[in-house]
Amino acid sequence: MQQCRIHRRDPNGSLAASPPRPALPSLCLALLCLSLPLHAQTSATVQELESTARERLAARDAYAALAAYEKLAALVPKSAAYQDEIGFLLAATNRTPEAIAHLQRATELDPKMAQAWYHLGVALWLTQHPDPAVRALRNAVALAPDHGDYHYQLGAAYAQTGRYREAVPELVRASKLSANAVVWATLGDAYQQLSRYKEARDAYRQALRLDPKNDLVRNAYGNALVRSGDPAAGLKEFRSILEHDPANFHVQVNLGYAYIAAGDLQAAIKHLTALTKDHPDDAGAHYDLGIAYKQSDDLPHARAELERAVTLDPALAEAHYSLGLTYIDAGLPDKAIEQLRAAVAQRPEYNDAWYILGTTLKQQGDADGAIEALRRSVVLDGLNAAAWNNLGLLLRRKGDTAGAAEAFAKAAEIRKAEEREKEKKLKQGN
Repeated sequence: MQQCRIHRRDPNGSLAASPPRPALPSLCLALLCLSLPLHAQTSATVQELESTARERLAARDAYAALAAYEKLAALVPKSAAYQDEIGFLLAATNRTPEAIAHLQRATELDPKMAQAWYHLGVALWLTQHPDPAVRALRNAVALAPDHGDYHYQLGAAYAQTGRYREAVPELVRASKLSANAVVWATLGDAYQQLSRYKEARDAYRQALRLDPKNDLVRNAYGNALVRSGDPAAGLKEFRSILEHDPANFHVQVNLGYAYIAAGDLQAAIKHLTALTKDHPDDAGAHYDLGIAYKQSDDLPHARAELERAVTLDPALAEAHYSLGLTYIDAGLPDKAIEQLRAAVAQRPEYNDAWYILGTTLKQQGDADGAIEALRRSVVLDGLNAAAWNNLGLLLRRKGDTAGAAEAFAKAAEIRKAEEREKEKKLKQGN
């Protein structure tokens, strides 16, 4: 029987699926009480307007403060500080698209003004311009490397655009400079997306220490616990949410997944069957139920549930992959290949799917297709000795002796390293 590894979709309702977007209006209100740079002017009019602007900001009257800064900018058109404040206040009054030109002007007038780059980055982000937003936020971080909010917003932007490896160092830095629950939770999301589950667990734990009533974070924490090998602790977290929110469907689904990870397959099947009856159109619940049946070696029911999952959500790569494994176990390689191709189409970095696709195509006599899939597999995971060995066999069959020799050498090197690691652990155990 094909070994079935549980491949977990992003849990619905968890922070991992959608890191928090920067909220400029709330940020603006929080910063209104900060002291503002006094422009070096001796003009009584400028001094009076600056005094008025500061008074209006202290009173949180953004509209009056904006009017004062617009007058100041007319008097001193080359002031980066005034342009920055105008852009800042336009965003605070829900006129973010208008803010961008002023913030860009501020960065042109003073390219070393970190605050202007930061405000520009957040404004660009809120107006759906992620790439220039990231560039602006990078400039802010470079100019003010000890400002935690700048690192957080850059890390959150990276995470929102799927650049989790770049997000992590920014969020780690933010957690050290200005730690709060949102920073820790966003860091947990990034770690979870990178399958660094123990680190995700620890980050979510910090977030809950600061915000213990946040069920969204607790749900994500439960998933991190399950994925890091502690399903019993995950079950405890899910149940604690359900005690006061029994109708939370996303947590109910994750509870079923935790039962699977804990090896209590009958409890998982019972729980998830009830959920799919109440929510027949939820692909995730059908997917998890299919996995529970597959782990129980009940292939007919597994196939039915996984087919239902991919019908409901064709973008669910894990369901295509698991259905492909089920078809292999059922002796239906052509159907398996179709599903495995769908899995890698939805997620091109899906290494396990590429590997199983390659081995299945090899068994079906499609050498060229198998070589292509296995090449993708070893690029994604260069430490898979079996993939290198299969690739070598196929290349030798095609007459590529040099390529085959290289692949076999890679496989041998990996296996030797694995043997050395086993011997080291045995010695340490003694």
